[in-house]
Amino acid sequence: MRTLKYMNRLVATVLFSAVLAAQPIFGQGGEVVDEIIAKVDDHIILKSELEQAYIGFLSSEQARSYDGDARCLILRSFIENKVLLAMAEIDSVILDDSRVDYELQGRMQRIIQQFGSERAIQEAYGKSVDQFMNELRPGIEEQLLIREQEENILSTVTVTPAEVRKFYNSIPKDTLPLYGIEYEVGVIVKVPEPSSQEIERVKSQLIKIREQALNGSSFEILATSYSEGPSAGNGGNLGFATRGSMDPSYEAGALSLKPGEISMPIESSFGIHLIQLIERRGNEYNSRHIIMKPKPSEADVQASMNFLDSLRKEILADSISFERAAQQYSDDASTSSNGGYISGPYGANRIPAANIDPTLYFAIDAMKEGEISKAASIQADAETKAARIIFFKRKIPPHRANLNQDYEKLKAATTQMKRAQKKLDYLREKMQEVYIQIDPEFNRCDIINN
Repeated sequence: MRTLKYMNRLVATVLFSAVLAAQPIFGQGGEVVDEIIAKVDDHIILKSELEQAYIGFLSSEQARSYDGDARCLILRSFIENKVLLAMAEIDSVILDDSRVDYELQGRMQRIIQQFGSERAIQEAYGKSVDQFMNELRPGIEEQLLIREQEENILSTVTVTPAEVRKFYNSIPKDTLPLYGIEYEVGVIVKVPEPSSQEIERVKSQLIKIREQALNGSSFEILATSYSEGPSAGNGGNLGFATRGSMDPSYEAGALSLKPGEISMPIESSFGIHLIQLIERRGNEYNSRHIIMKPKPSEADVQASMNFLDSLRKEILADSISFERAAQQYSDDASTSSNGGYISGPYGANRIPAANIDPTLYFAIDAMKEGEISKAASIQADAETKAARIIFFKRKIPPHRANLNQDYEKLKAATTQMKRAQKKLDYLREKMQEVYIQIDPEFNRCDIINN
């Protein structure tokens, strides 16, 4: 079980690293400067891959407490993933192209953010972003196939209450984990709507910026100066997107343009945009934008607070339950579907004190259990205020894990253990079915027989 725990952590650490080319590397004279150390059917593992992952592992938190042969551990994880990949091909697992595109775009955007711009990537690697993405794509497809195959294997794993009890009873009582103070807290958030005058003010400002772009100013420089979105530092560039992957209003506006053309202000769920279409390529399009967000006034915020105070009175009068009110009226997407309750790490409606936002913690610290606060103004984000009421349902004191108070946590642990065991059994079986060859240097790892 200890090895299994490290394997699960290692896979998450290692597979997130950059995609490596799965082929030998040759020097200028044609000599091989890399070597294949393992094969699983037609899939190979290079020594450079192992060494790069090993270096990454040494700087990870797991390395501090692992006293085994880390190279063996890493190689095992690589081979097991190649087995999953081989079985995905045998089972004819099909990936949706849009899913691959989405993952590829996300990976590329993170790389661009790290480098600061597309130009910086080109200068560092001598490759265009398109070339970079073409090289990344096979590795991402491989990772997604592995993930899909694993989910196909484990998706049917469920646990019964009897299994949870059996797991709980198998743990020596003096080794059961101790849990600190936890809270059950619900919130209803109302984000104020900006006035029509504010919306028109923003549109008017964007039209003036558009005129600057039409008169020769660089759209990217204007985006850096004026855009209020995360892409501002990248000149407003969003990269290629597949149809259906972005806000419908934004997408409709972008696809109505010709390459190089700049839209009039377009409203979306995120704000108001000026959009410049860069290129269309089949089912994909590349665009950049300048986004500005209308700001609600203090009067708009007060109107939202008044609404929540009225809703609070209805809840206290039992005209509507807190849970139903949250589902119908809360603008907090992360809690509204859960009846307003903030979910804890294991899905239950209980959060450790250390996980609570400080402003929320200080608010409930002044409340009594079962109390619903009056509406208060909060910062929804760095620039936007909202109104919120809080339901402090109860406080769970420190305790040792038990079935009555911690069933969901124990269920999650039981499920994780059962999934890990099923994956291990599956791999042991399939490793006898697929062709596996490992360099004798790693016979010490005893991967196939263990």
